[in-house]
Amino acid sequence: MLNKEELKMSLKLYKDSLGPERYKVKQSARVPVEVGQIRNLFWSPNEYILVYHIEDEGLVHAVPLTVWVSLTTCSIKIHLPEYVKGFPKLYAPLPFHVYIRKEILEEEGVPVYKVRPDTIEKVLRDVDRSPTWSAWRPIREFLKLAWKRYEDITLSSLFYTYDLREGRYDANHNQTS
Repeated sequence: MLNKEELKMSLKLYKDSLGPERYKVKQSARVPVEVGQIRNLFWSPNEYILVYHIEDEGLVHAVPLTVWVSLTTCSIKIHLPEYVKGFPKLYAPLPFHVYIRKEILEEEGVPVYKVRPDTIEKVLRDVDRSPTWSAWRPIREFLKLAWKRYEDITLSSLFYTYDLREGRYDANHNQTS
């Protein structure tokens, strides 16, 4: 674990990298979402998620992953093999779940790697056991900032899926009433 000054510096670097940009993947390069994928979201900075469930209506259940491993309360780490070039080799989960429409994930990111089902189980167990709060201020601030990045997209994805189930949208995403 880093000392308090190193945690503060990591938080500052993360804050300095934050931006509103969310880039789109070309239609021809889009890849369907699958359970077990670690997906790179082309946000500023890049964010990563581990997909663990996909509902029939297209709502994806995922755990956000971070390359800022010292700033999370989760203890488990995911090490990517050396042959996954161009991506960070070490990730740690954030202590919460997010829900995102599969269309958004396909438009704004690509798969980096696919993990085994037992890895998904270990990550979910660690996330469920990890606190969402920390006495260390830099960690606490980081978790709040990270959640803020997913908050609106999670809520809108949940509401949209609810509306689909209630028949308020048709298969082409047009409002019916």
